[in-house]
Amino acid sequence: MKQVLIVDDEKNLLASLREGFSDHAGEFALVTAENGAKATVILKSMPIDLVITDLRMPVMDGFELLAYMSKYHPELPTIVMTAHINTPDI
Repeated sequence: MKQVLIVDDEKNLLASLREGFSDHAGEFALVTAENGAKATVILKSMPIDLVITDLRMPVMDGFELLAYMSKYHPELPTIVMTAHINTPDI
């Protein structure tokens, strides 16, 4: 079974993603982390097949997590998501 790590500080989003994956419960096991620091602990302790991460989080953000993964887990597929909208000044 594939292990998917979802990293996001928004508990409601984590719950929604977990529910979205529930239709594929026989194919994926989900692991969640509230920030990049907790994700690194998980990455050190178990095999992960895919990481889905937010960019803006407290403690250790997604950019820092991506830098860590680039160094220690460069082969690990990653999906980056964010709700941050950058709009130019009008």
